Amino acid sequence: MDSLTFLHSSDWQLGMMRRFLGPDGQARWGQARLDAVARIGAVAERTGAAFVVVTGDVFEHNQVERQTILRACEALKRIPVPVVLLPGNHDALEPGSLWTSSQWQAHAPDHVTVLTETTPFRILPGVEIVGAPWRSRRPLSDPAAPGYADLEVDPAVDSAAGPATIRILLAHGQLTSLSGGMSEVPTIDQAAMEAAVTDGRLQYVGLGDRHSTTRVTDRIWFSGTQEVTSPEEDAPGNVLKVTIGDGIEVEPIHVGAWHMVDHRVELFDEESITALEDWFAELPDKERTYVRLAGDGSLSLPLLTRLDTIIDAQGEVFASVERWTKFWTVRPAPDAADLESLQLSGPARAAMEELRQALAGGDEGAGAALSLMHRLARDAG
Repeated sequence: MDSLTFLHSSDWQLGMMRRFLGPDGQARWGQARLDAVARIGAVAERTGAAFVVVTGDVFEHNQVERQTILRACEALKRIPVPVVLLPGNHDALEPGSLWTSSQWQAHAPDHVTVLTETTPFRILPGVEIVGAPWRSRRPLSDPAAPGYADLEVDPAVDSAAGPATIRILLAHGQLTSLSGGMSEVPTIDQAAMEAAVTDGRLQYVGLGDRHSTTRVTDRIWFSGTQEVTSPEEDAPGNVLKVTIGDGIEVEPIHVGAWHMVDHRVELFDEESITALEDWFAELPDKERTYVRLAGDGSLSLPLLTRLDTIIDAQGEVFASVERWTKFWTVRPAPDAADLESLQLSGPARAAMEELRQALAGGDEGAGAALSLMHRLARDAG
């Protein structure tokens, strides 16, 4: 074999829900994750890839709806080459696993293999896939080690012809160097894994769990998720084209269609409100974009009402627009003219005065209530 090309993906998390999306946005979101799987099939065909591997978390959890499993099977049918799936922490091989469900067993395409053991799987002559499937959501030791610990060094690895067998490890989990020590389960022993690459037991390590495409070494990569799942991800939406020959070449190819954007603004006058409005207008693919706004500043009641109107309207155009509660400190700054313009009388005016006094005493909730009162009075007028 002169060279081998295959695709590496992970963390499809089909069936994932997002609380910030309404019913319409959630439906488009779910479909997009399946569409990206189909695009992986198109990439496989275009690049001449021999097969596709998915390194964990194919599904969001083991109790996804029947429809999700059936639609996943249909998406997998659109990948024209063999596909190898590795159970991860979200879809582990635990009691009640979807991999043993009647829905999966009856509808999974014939060209799809789920790795349920650590025994090497010969996918092509001279090519073996070794996997470390998760058997529970909380393993007690390095989740990657079972996939390669018992492998022997290929005696041909030092010859000019290269190794007689190309071995590809599929594993799922975090590296201590990338998790910041925050992982709740044992992490992957990076030094041991690199040693298995150096001594020729492994020619490539495909990792899952980290949603951003990440190069660890030339031969150890996280592919990242096929569609973005969080604004914190800095390189999602890719599949990796891996070519092993005299050396190795790994090329990220973008297949995702969604965007998640964090945007920070200082809001203090009409010009800053207009600038935010212009920023919204310039963003592409609005129906496939989630915006999380962080804001600081203070606004008069009319400007605060205008801001609320803009955000509400953009929320109808975009997949979702959300104030980032943790970093949203835009305060109302009502003056006497703002309040008098409401032309309230009787109990409504008494309530306004009470809220005004509470705001002067530092009650931020009173400011929000005054802003709402101003908006309602404006709309009623």
